[in-house]
Amino acid sequence: MTELQIYSLVGAGGIVAAVYGFNWWQEYRFRQQANKAFARNQPDVLLNTPKNMVRKGDGQRLEPILEPTPVAESAPLYDENRLDQAEYDVPDLSEAQLSDAQLSNTSKSTLSDDMPDDIPEMPPAYRSMYTPPAPVEPIAPAYTEPTFSAPPPLAPVAPVVAAVPTLQQEVVDEVVLAGSLLDPALDFIAEVHAPDAISASEVPPFPANKRIQVLGLNQNKQWEMLNSTTRGRFKELRIGLQMADRQGALSQESLNAFCMGVQQFADALDASVTFPQRAAKLNLAAELDEFCASVDVLIGLNIPAGSRPLPMEKVRILAEQAGLVRNHADGTFQYRSDSGKTLFVLANQDQTPLMSTSQGLTLLFDVPRVAGGLAVFDYLADFAQNLAMALHCDLVDDNQKPLNAASLANIRKQLSGLYASMDDRGIAPGSMAALRLFA
Repeated sequence: MTELQIYSLVGAGGIVAAVYGFNWWQEYRFRQQANKAFARNQPDVLLNTPKNMVRKGDGQRLEPILEPTPVAESAPLYDENRLDQAEYDVPDLSEAQLSDAQLSNTSKSTLSDDMPDDIPEMPPAYRSMYTPPAPVEPIAPAYTEPTFSAPPPLAPVAPVVAAVPTLQQEVVDEVVLAGSLLDPALDFIAEVHAPDAISASEVPPFPANKRIQVLGLNQNKQWEMLNSTTRGRFKELRIGLQMADRQGALSQESLNAFCMGVQQFADALDASVTFPQRAAKLNLAAELDEFCASVDVLIGLNIPAGSRPLPMEKVRILAEQAGLVRNHADGTFQYRSDSGKTLFVLANQDQTPLMSTSQGLTLLFDVPRVAGGLAVFDYLADFAQNLAMALHCDLVDDNQKPLNAASLANIRKQLSGLYASMDDRGIAPGSMAALRLFA
């Protein structure tokens, strides 16, 4: 072997080692950046609960964990003979059981007063289990001889014609919707001004690990949302990058990559582009993510089966009587608003699909994504208690600690504080902004 061959082999080995070392260093650097970007040190938000794992996207949830409250001894609710019977009707409950099933929080109003318009009323077949005490009739005043007088003539009433949405009104609604898709408090918005109109098909996908929304100013001087089906041309564009979601705050690396992509797009069209001040936006993103983490709560109320599996046919009938519908995509039961939004979910405790029997059920309530949350939680608590009673099981948290009426009322008080914080921030629960941030 000649010296040239030896030097060639040594050189080739050195090059391979250098490439391997460089790749290892790159992987180590990006791993450190990822750990730094997604690291979190947040306090508990609901009565000494474990760390909120919802925002890390690993499927775990935050459970209410309360100190046990001493209760009076009573006969056991679990009766094995009842499960052997083919009983699929709502059981007849005594007055004492109905009284125990009511929440003892006297400060909250009834569901009929608090429930928003978008939330369906309690079904008649299930409403009978929650009949409030009859109001005390006032004492009628002493009878007096009525006097009668001729009523004044009635003025003619013009017929009322229901307003039909016009095409112009639909266009206005679309403009308002498009304008609400970008918010300087939630998005980093780049503005592109081009000398010639830009076709929607020329807008490329921009590099980012957050939601991106593009709006274009059309010929009617109205902002229009751009998507894969848009065919118009626009002289101005607004490209928004969301600054926080359940995966964490926007990182400097992601922001730099996004800005570079927008700048290259503008340069190719001889267009000018303006960006907000990056350092201020990164600080706002971190502060926004910290706030979202403080109110991002997923509550689960559990009904373990005990020694025998739960009959799902009976659970199905009870759930449907309570107004829940079956979601065939994942097999769960969902309580939905009139507009179709999910308010809470009934699923297997181990997150497996529901079959003919279950070893345990859980009711999940995603706090910031539900509008009218307190009224929904009231209904959820009532349904959970009555479902556990009908199945002759206990209602517990993830640590198998019992949840009674006093515990649920205490959780409701904590939820009231979380919702007040969201309102003060200007992020209404269940709103478009909340659905974006807590996704």
